[in-house]
Amino acid sequence: MRGIGMKQYGGIQQLTEMEWPTKPIGPEDVLISIKASGVNPVDWKVREGLLQADFPFELPLILGWDAAGTVTAVGTNVQDFQIGDDVFFRPELEREGTYADEIVVPANIVAPMPRGLSYAEAASLPLVGLTVWQALVEVGKVQAGEKVLVLGGSGGIGSMAIQLAKALGAYVATTTSSKNSDFVRELGADEVIAYDQGPLHTSTPFSFMLDTLGGEAYGDAIKLMKRQGRVATIISERDAKKPSFADAVEKERELDVTFGFTRPDGVNLNHIRALVEAKNVKPILTKVYPLTLEGVRDAHLFSQTGRVRGKIVLVHS
Repeated sequence: MRGIGMKQYGGIQQLTEMEWPTKPIGPEDVLISIKASGVNPVDWKVREGLLQADFPFELPLILGWDAAGTVTAVGTNVQDFQIGDDVFFRPELEREGTYADEIVVPANIVAPMPRGLSYAEAASLPLVGLTVWQALVEVGKVQAGEKVLVLGGSGGIGSMAIQLAKALGAYVATTTSSKNSDFVRELGADEVIAYDQGPLHTSTPFSFMLDTLGGEAYGDAIKLMKRQGRVATIISERDAKKPSFADAVEKERELDVTFGFTRPDGVNLNHIRALVEAKNVKPILTKVYPLTLEGVRDAHLFSQTGRVRGKIVLVHS
Protein backbone atom coordinates (compact mmCIF):
# COMPACT_ATOMS: atom_id res chain seq x y z
CA MET A 1 0.00 0.00 0.00
CA ARG A 2 1.06 3.57 -0.63
CA GLY A 3 -0.08 6.44 1.53
CA ILE A 4 0.71 9.52 3.54
CA GLY A 5 1.57 9.43 7.21
CA MET A 6 4.40 10.01 9.64
CA LYS A 7 7.54 8.38 10.94
CA GLN A 8 7.65 10.48 14.09
CA TYR A 9 5.34 12.85 15.94
CA GLY A 10 5.32 16.56 15.20
CA GLY A 11 4.07 19.29 12.89
CA ILE A 12 2.96 19.06 9.28
CA GLN A 13 6.59 18.77 8.19
CA GLN A 14 6.49 15.22 9.62
CA LEU A 15 3.90 14.19 7.03
CA THR A 16 5.55 12.09 4.36
CA GLU A 17 4.80 9.65 1.57
CA MET A 18 5.10 5.99 2.55
CA GLU A 19 4.98 2.58 0.92
CA TRP A 20 4.94 -0.94 2.33
CA PRO A 21 3.34 -4.31 1.53
CA THR A 22 -0.41 -4.51 1.99
CA LYS A 23 -1.15 -6.96 4.79
CA PRO A 24 -2.60 -10.36 3.84
CA ILE A 25 -6.38 -10.67 3.67
CA GLY A 26 -7.75 -12.82 6.49
CA PRO A 27 -10.88 -14.95 6.11
CA GLU A 28 -13.07 -12.21 7.68
CA ASP A 29 -11.44 -9.28 5.83
CA VAL A 30 -11.97 -7.23 2.70
CA LEU A 31 -9.42 -5.35 0.60
CA ILE A 32 -10.68 -1.90 -0.37
CA SER A 33 -9.35 0.43 -3.05
CA ILE A 34 -9.71 3.84 -1.37
CA LYS A 35 -11.25 6.58 -3.50
CA ALA A 36 -11.65 9.30 -0.84
CA SER A 37 -10.70 9.85 2.79
CA GLY A 38 -12.27 12.11 5.38
CA VAL A 39 -10.14 14.43 7.51
CA ASN A 40 -10.91 14.82 11.20
CA PRO A 41 -9.28 16.60 14.17
CA VAL A 42 -8.17 13.21 15.49
CA ASP A 43 -5.84 12.95 12.48
CA TRP A 44 -3.64 15.90 13.44
CA LYS A 45 -3.96 15.11 17.14
CA VAL A 46 -2.41 11.71 16.42
CA ARG A 47 0.25 13.36 14.24
CA GLU A 48 1.20 15.77 17.03
CA GLY A 49 1.45 12.93 19.56
CA LEU A 50 -1.50 14.04 21.68
CA LEU A 51 -3.02 10.53 21.83
CA GLN A 52 0.06 8.37 22.22
CA ALA A 53 -0.54 7.93 25.96
CA ASP A 54 -3.95 6.39 25.24
CA PHE A 55 -3.37 4.34 22.08
CA PRO A 56 -0.51 1.95 21.26
CA PHE A 57 0.46 3.42 17.90
CA GLU A 58 3.33 1.80 16.05
CA LEU A 59 5.32 4.20 13.89
CA PRO A 60 5.59 4.67 10.99
CA LEU A 61 1.82 5.12 10.62
CA ILE A 62 -0.45 6.06 7.73
CA LEU A 63 -3.07 8.53 8.99
CA GLY A 64 -6.80 8.88 8.31
CA TRP A 65 -9.83 7.07 9.76
CA ASP A 66 -12.73 7.84 7.40
CA ALA A 67 -13.07 6.51 3.85
CA ALA A 68 -15.08 5.30 0.89
CA GLY A 69 -13.95 3.05 -1.91
CA THR A 70 -14.43 -0.17 -3.83
CA VAL A 71 -13.97 -3.77 -2.65
CA THR A 72 -11.21 -5.43 -4.68
CA ALA A 73 -10.85 -8.73 -2.77
CA VAL A 74 -12.78 -10.61 -0.05
CA GLY A 75 -11.82 -13.17 2.58
CA THR A 76 -13.04 -16.74 2.33
CA ASN A 77 -15.67 -16.30 5.07
CA VAL A 78 -17.08 -12.96 3.87
CA GLN A 79 -20.68 -13.26 2.71
CA ASP A 80 -21.98 -9.68 2.68
CA PHE A 81 -19.60 -8.13 0.14
CA GLN A 82 -18.21 -8.98 -3.25
CA ILE A 83 -15.61 -7.53 -5.58
CA GLY A 84 -16.83 -4.27 -7.11
CA ASP A 85 -19.05 -3.18 -4.18
CA ASP A 86 -18.81 0.48 -3.23
CA VAL A 87 -18.45 0.81 0.56
CA PHE A 88 -17.72 3.29 3.35
CA PHE A 89 -16.08 2.62 6.69
CA ARG A 90 -14.04 3.81 9.67
CA PRO A 91 -11.06 1.54 10.47
CA GLU A 92 -9.51 0.87 13.86
CA LEU A 93 -7.57 3.89 15.10
CA GLU A 94 -4.40 1.99 16.04
CA ARG A 95 -3.95 0.41 12.60
CA GLU A 96 -3.22 1.59 9.06
CA GLY A 97 -5.17 4.67 8.06
CA THR A 98 -7.08 5.78 5.00
CA TYR A 99 -4.73 8.37 3.49
CA ALA A 100 -3.73 5.54 1.17
CA ASP A 101 -4.51 3.77 -2.08
CA GLU A 102 -5.85 0.61 -0.40
CA ILE A 103 -6.48 -0.98 2.97
CA VAL A 104 -7.42 -4.35 4.49
CA VAL A 105 -10.14 -4.16 7.17
CA PRO A 106 -12.59 -6.57 8.85
CA ALA A 107 -15.78 -6.86 6.82
CA ASN A 108 -17.92 -6.29 9.92
CA ILE A 109 -16.88 -2.61 10.16
CA VAL A 110 -17.82 -1.90 6.53
CA ALA A 111 -21.20 -0.94 5.04
CA PRO A 112 -22.50 -0.41 1.50
CA MET A 113 -22.07 3.18 0.36
CA PRO A 114 -25.33 5.18 0.42
CA ARG A 115 -26.95 5.30 -3.01
CA GLY A 116 -26.60 8.58 -4.85
CA LEU A 117 -23.46 9.82 -3.10
CA SER A 118 -20.04 10.52 -4.55
CA TYR A 119 -17.02 8.86 -2.95
CA ALA A 120 -16.09 12.21 -1.40
CA GLU A 121 -19.54 12.64 0.14
CA ALA A 122 -19.56 9.07 1.47
CA ALA A 123 -16.06 9.42 2.90
CA SER A 124 -17.23 12.39 4.98
CA LEU A 125 -19.76 10.29 6.90
CA PRO A 126 -18.28 7.31 8.80
CA LEU A 127 -16.50 8.94 11.74
CA VAL A 128 -19.03 11.72 12.37
CA GLY A 129 -21.95 9.40 11.68
CA LEU A 130 -20.72 6.74 14.09
CA THR A 131 -19.84 9.32 16.75
CA VAL A 132 -23.28 10.89 16.62
CA TRP A 133 -25.23 7.64 16.40
CA GLN A 134 -23.40 6.16 19.37
CA ALA A 135 -23.80 9.38 21.39
CA LEU A 136 -27.45 10.14 20.67
CA VAL A 137 -28.91 6.65 20.26
CA GLU A 138 -26.73 4.37 22.39
CA VAL A 139 -25.71 6.74 25.19
CA GLY A 140 -28.41 9.39 25.08
CA LYS A 141 -31.34 7.17 24.05
CA VAL A 142 -32.86 10.34 22.58
CA GLN A 143 -36.62 10.10 22.10
CA ALA A 144 -39.07 12.06 19.98
CA GLY A 145 -40.13 15.29 21.67
CA GLU A 146 -37.03 15.57 23.87
CA LYS A 147 -35.17 18.85 24.06
CA VAL A 148 -31.60 18.30 22.87
CA LEU A 149 -28.62 20.67 22.94
CA VAL A 150 -25.72 20.25 20.50
CA LEU A 151 -22.56 22.21 21.30
CA GLY A 152 -20.74 23.41 18.18
CA GLY A 153 -23.47 22.79 15.63
CA SER A 154 -21.57 24.00 12.56
CA GLY A 155 -18.65 21.55 12.86
CA GLY A 156 -18.44 18.09 11.33
CA ILE A 157 -19.92 16.25 14.31
CA GLY A 158 -22.31 19.03 15.29
CA SER A 159 -23.79 19.35 11.80
CA MET A 160 -24.45 15.60 11.73
CA ALA A 161 -25.85 15.64 15.28
CA ILE A 162 -28.43 18.30 14.42
CA GLN A 163 -29.66 16.23 11.50
CA LEU A 164 -29.81 12.94 13.41
CA ALA A 165 -31.54 14.49 16.43
CA LYS A 166 -34.19 15.95 14.12
CA ALA A 167 -34.59 12.57 12.42
CA LEU A 168 -35.22 11.08 15.88
CA GLY A 169 -37.98 13.63 16.42
CA ALA A 170 -36.22 15.78 18.99
CA TYR A 171 -36.39 19.54 19.48
CA VAL A 172 -32.85 20.65 18.69
CA ALA A 173 -30.95 23.68 19.94
CA THR A 174 -27.34 24.33 19.09
CA THR A 175 -24.56 26.72 19.95
CA THR A 176 -22.63 28.39 17.15
CA SER A 177 -21.33 31.77 16.11
CA SER A 178 -23.89 34.27 14.85
CA LYS A 179 -22.41 34.06 11.33
CA ASN A 180 -23.32 30.35 11.22
CA SER A 181 -26.87 30.78 12.53
CA ASP A 182 -28.52 30.44 9.12
CA PHE A 183 -26.37 27.40 8.28
CA VAL A 184 -27.42 25.41 11.36
CA ARG A 185 -31.08 26.41 10.90
CA GLU A 186 -30.91 25.01 7.38
CA LEU A 187 -29.72 21.74 8.91
CA GLY A 188 -32.83 21.66 11.08
CA ALA A 189 -31.93 23.45 14.31
CA ASP A 190 -35.07 24.73 16.05
CA GLU A 191 -33.14 27.10 18.31
CA VAL A 192 -29.79 28.78 17.79
CA ILE A 193 -27.77 30.01 20.77
CA ALA A 194 -25.09 32.37 19.44
CA TYR A 195 -22.15 32.23 21.84
CA ASP A 196 -20.87 35.59 20.57
CA GLN A 197 -24.11 37.36 21.49
CA GLY A 198 -23.79 37.28 25.28
CA PRO A 199 -24.28 34.59 27.96
CA LEU A 200 -25.96 31.34 26.92
CA HIS A 201 -29.63 31.14 27.83
CA THR A 202 -32.75 29.19 26.91
CA SER A 203 -36.40 29.25 27.93
CA THR A 204 -36.60 25.64 29.14
CA PRO A 205 -33.81 23.24 30.18
CA PHE A 206 -32.48 20.38 28.07
CA SER A 207 -32.74 16.67 28.83
CA PHE A 208 -29.76 15.64 26.66
CA MET A 209 -26.60 17.38 25.49
CA LEU A 210 -23.87 16.40 23.05
CA ASP A 211 -20.63 18.16 23.93
CA THR A 212 -18.16 18.60 21.06
CA LEU A 213 -16.24 21.51 22.60
CA GLY A 214 -15.42 20.97 26.28
CA GLY A 215 -13.75 23.64 28.38
CA GLU A 216 -15.58 26.85 29.25
CA ALA A 217 -18.25 26.14 26.61
CA TYR A 218 -19.12 22.91 28.42
CA GLY A 219 -19.24 24.67 31.79
CA ASP A 220 -21.64 27.30 30.47
CA ALA A 221 -23.85 24.74 28.74
CA ILE A 222 -24.41 22.35 31.64
CA LYS A 223 -26.12 25.22 33.46
CA LEU A 224 -28.87 24.84 30.82
CA MET A 225 -29.46 21.17 31.64
CA LYS A 226 -32.45 19.88 33.57
CA ARG A 227 -32.01 17.79 36.70
CA GLN A 228 -30.96 14.18 35.93
CA GLY A 229 -30.26 15.11 32.33
CA ARG A 230 -27.87 13.06 30.18
CA VAL A 231 -24.65 14.35 28.67
CA ALA A 232 -22.49 12.64 26.06
CA THR A 233 -19.10 14.25 25.56
CA ILE A 234 -16.37 13.46 23.05
CA ILE A 235 -13.92 15.85 24.74
CA SER A 236 -11.50 14.49 27.33
CA GLU A 237 -9.69 16.52 29.95
CA ARG A 238 -6.63 16.15 27.73
CA ASP A 239 -8.44 18.08 24.97
CA ALA A 240 -9.98 20.85 27.08
CA LYS A 241 -10.18 21.11 30.85
CA LYS A 242 -13.56 21.72 32.45
CA PRO A 243 -13.91 24.90 34.50
CA SER A 244 -13.53 24.49 38.26
CA PHE A 245 -17.26 24.84 38.94
CA ALA A 246 -18.35 22.13 36.47
CA ASP A 247 -18.12 19.20 38.89
CA ALA A 248 -20.38 20.99 41.38
CA VAL A 249 -22.98 21.74 38.69
CA GLU A 250 -22.91 18.13 37.48
CA LYS A 251 -23.44 16.91 41.04
CA GLU A 252 -26.12 19.46 41.94
CA ARG A 253 -28.13 18.62 38.82
CA GLU A 254 -27.40 14.89 39.09
CA LEU A 255 -26.23 14.82 35.48
CA ASP A 256 -25.36 11.49 33.89
CA VAL A 257 -22.16 12.36 31.98
CA THR A 258 -20.61 9.80 29.62
CA PHE A 259 -17.37 10.17 27.67
CA GLY A 260 -17.41 8.32 24.37
CA PHE A 261 -14.69 7.47 21.87
CA THR A 262 -16.12 6.31 18.57
CA ARG A 263 -15.81 2.64 17.70
CA PRO A 264 -15.96 1.14 14.18
CA ASP A 265 -19.30 -0.59 13.56
CA GLY A 266 -20.80 -1.75 10.27
CA VAL A 267 -24.28 -2.13 11.77
CA ASN A 268 -24.28 1.50 12.91
CA LEU A 269 -23.08 2.58 9.46
CA ASN A 270 -26.03 0.80 7.90
CA HIS A 271 -28.31 2.95 10.09
CA ILE A 272 -26.54 6.05 8.77
CA ARG A 273 -26.85 4.76 5.21
CA ALA A 274 -30.60 4.31 5.66
CA LEU A 275 -30.96 7.85 6.99
CA VAL A 276 -29.02 9.27 4.04
CA GLU A 277 -31.04 7.31 1.50
CA ALA A 278 -34.26 8.48 3.19
CA LYS A 279 -33.01 12.10 2.83
CA ASN A 280 -33.05 12.60 6.61
CA VAL A 281 -29.29 13.18 6.75
CA LYS A 282 -26.91 14.64 4.18
CA PRO A 283 -23.13 15.00 4.03
CA ILE A 284 -21.75 18.51 4.53
CA LEU A 285 -18.48 19.07 2.67
CA THR A 286 -16.66 22.33 3.17
CA LYS A 287 -13.40 21.63 1.33
CA VAL A 288 -12.01 18.90 -0.92
CA TYR A 289 -8.25 18.51 -1.33
CA PRO A 290 -6.25 16.07 -3.48
CA LEU A 291 -4.95 13.03 -1.61
CA THR A 292 -1.34 14.13 -2.05
CA LEU A 293 1.31 15.17 0.43
CA GLU A 294 0.61 18.84 -0.22
CA GLY A 295 -3.13 18.24 -0.05
CA VAL A 296 -2.88 16.48 3.32
CA ARG A 297 -0.70 19.22 4.76
CA ASP A 298 -3.17 21.89 3.62
CA ALA A 299 -6.10 19.87 5.00
CA HIS A 300 -4.43 19.52 8.42
CA LEU A 301 -3.68 23.24 8.60
CA PHE A 302 -7.30 24.04 7.76
CA SER A 303 -8.64 21.53 10.30
CA GLN A 304 -6.41 22.98 13.01
CA THR A 305 -8.00 26.42 12.63
CA GLY A 306 -11.07 25.04 14.46
CA ARG A 307 -13.28 26.97 12.03
CA VAL A 308 -14.34 24.17 9.72
CA ARG A 309 -18.00 24.09 8.70
CA GLY A 310 -18.90 20.46 8.03
CA LYS A 311 -16.17 18.13 6.77
CA ILE A 312 -12.85 18.17 4.91
CA VAL A 313 -12.22 15.37 2.40
CA LEU A 314 -9.22 14.12 0.43
CA VAL A 315 -9.75 12.50 -2.98
CA HIS A 316 -7.54 10.53 -5.35
CA SER A 317 -7.17 12.28 -8.67
